[in-house]
Amino acid sequence: MDVPPITVVISTRNRSESIIQTIQTVLKNDYPHFELSVVDQSEDNFTESSLQPFLTDPRILYKKTATKGVSQGRNLGIHDAKSELIAIIDDDCEAPTNWLRELAAAFAVDSRIGIVFGNVFPSPHDPTAGFIPVYVRNEPFLAKSIRDKHRVEGISACMGLRRSVWEMIRGFDEMLGAGAHFQSAGEVDFTIRVLLAGYFVYETPEITVLHHGFRNWEQGKWLMYRYWYGTGATFAKHLKCGHWSIVPLLARLAWRWALGVSQVAAGFGKNSHRWFRLASFIRGFATGAITPIDKRICHYVKKDSQL
Repeated sequence: MDVPPITVVISTRNRSESIIQTIQTVLKNDYPHFELSVVDQSEDNFTESSLQPFLTDPRILYKKTATKGVSQGRNLGIHDAKSELIAIIDDDCEAPTNWLRELAAAFAVDSRIGIVFGNVFPSPHDPTAGFIPVYVRNEPFLAKSIRDKHRVEGISACMGLRRSVWEMIRGFDEMLGAGAHFQSAGEVDFTIRVLLAGYFVYETPEITVLHHGFRNWEQGKWLMYRYWYGTGATFAKHLKCGHWSIVPLLARLAWRWALGVSQVAAGFGKNSHRWFRLASFIRGFATGAITPIDKRICHYVKKDSQL
C-alpha cells in the first residue's frame, strides 16, 4: 500500500543543543517516506556546526536564513516542501517512532481535514520550580466549523497540515508567532482561518511528542503575557476582516476568564493571573486594531512593509 510522503518542518533559533535531540528522534521514525526541513534563524553558527554530522543524510534539507520569527521560518520550510502532508515539531521536543505514521493515519480520517494536532506531554521536571507548556486531550475530536474552535486548542509543538490548504490561505501570518511582532498565536490564527475556509481540524491523542521547554515561574509570566497579547491581536485582526462568526468564540473566551478557567492549551500551570491575562489580551487587541492588515488574505501587513 502506498503511503503519502511527509515533510517535517523545524524552525529553530539559537537552540543548537536541544535541536540535536529533536532531529535524532524524528530520524528514528518508522515511516517509510519522509524528509526533514530545518530552517535555522540562529544569530550565530553554533546550530549549523552542530548539524554538520546529520547533513549527509539525504532526508535532511537545511536552510540558514537571516529571517526572524517561527511563522516565517515555517513558511520557508513548507514553501520548499515537495509533499502534501506537513508535520511540524518544535526544536525542544522529542518524537516517538510512530509519530509520522499516526499523523498520516489522522489525515486519512477525512479528506477535508486541513490541520491535525496531537498531545504534547511534559518531560520530567520539578513542578515546584516552574512548568512546561503542554496540551493533552483524552478523546479525539473533529472540528468542522468555526463554531467548534473552542474545542480545539492544540499547539504547534505537535501539528500537521496540508500544504495545499497552507497555500490557499497564504500560509502563517508572519506578524504572529514566537519571535514576531505580536509574539505568539500563529497557530491560533492559522486554525481560525482554516476553519473559516471550510476545512476541518482534527485532534487526536494517538499523536504525541515530549516537550523539554521548561520555564520557571518568572519566565512563565512572560510567556503568558506573549500568549494573550498575540491572542488579542488575532481576534482584532479577524474582526477587522469582518469575520463576525468569531464573536461567539470571543464570548466563550470571556466567559472562561470570568470563571477563572485557564487556557488549557498553554499549560501555564497554577500561577496564571486572571487580571494579568486580561490586560495582556486587551493590549494585544488594541495594538492589533491600529495595525494595518491586508484584508484580501487576512494577514497583518509586515512591519518592514510599513516603512
